[in-house]
Amino acid sequence: MAKRRLFAIADPHLSFSDPKPMDVFGPQWHDHAERLADNWRSLVTPADVVLVAGDISWAMRLDAARPDLEWLAGLPGEKVMVKGNHDYWWGSLAKLKALGLPGMHFIQNNHAAFGGLAAGGSRLWDFPGVSWPFAARLDAAAAAARPGGREGDPEKIRAHELGRLALSLGALPPEASLKAALTHFPPLGEDGQPTSLTDLIGSFGVDVCVFGHIHGPPASGNARPGEDIVIGKTRYILVSSDIVGHAPKLVGEFPE
Repeated sequence: MAKRRLFAIADPHLSFSDPKPMDVFGPQWHDHAERLADNWRSLVTPADVVLVAGDISWAMRLDAARPDLEWLAGLPGEKVMVKGNHDYWWGSLAKLKALGLPGMHFIQNNHAAFGGLAAGGSRLWDFPGVSWPFAARLDAAAAAARPGGREGDPEKIRAHELGRLALSLGALPPEASLKAALTHFPPLGEDGQPTSLTDLIGSFGVDVCVFGHIHGPPASGNARPGEDIVIGKTRYILVSSDIVGHAPKLVGEFPE
């Protein structure tokens, strides 16, 4: 049986309409979009699927994000995306679909399926007991770009995101041979400890969960167990663009 491949990346932080150089966050971000495009084209074929786990564009409005989304649409493979905490341009599912961009699949209370693969997820949020202390620099930049604290009540956001995650993963077809989840915020702790979020994801029979939001080396200089670890029957992989060398990470295969 012919196989297709599943890749993942998070946090491309694109800004073609209003350039925002990312190398202010370190030399690992120098020319990162060009490097990502080159690596993507060398690894991914049109038959493959790439999960994009949020923080896609720095744009504040959907029209301003369109060049970034068109850039992604021009790369090989089908793309499945969830919103990140910096994706202020992300509108309703109807508005996103109305862009008419080929091969772009937006996850918001829904799922996407390709042959033996089914994928769903949600943005999530900062949850108590999920600690990654080295995650704050880009969040500070986002706060500066969007003043006023308009995110709302964090408890309401958490409840909303949990509902979206359960709705999306609950719709995954049981016959799928590879069930994938993508979240922007990490569902597990930096040291790889399980949480109520990993309990929820595992309850839907998810094989692999990719996430982003975390950047840079750990404060200790040592590898973080939570970057790639199996909890229960689910593999959790951190795929932030700088963490994976600005190259989509191969995470699995599935039948056509």
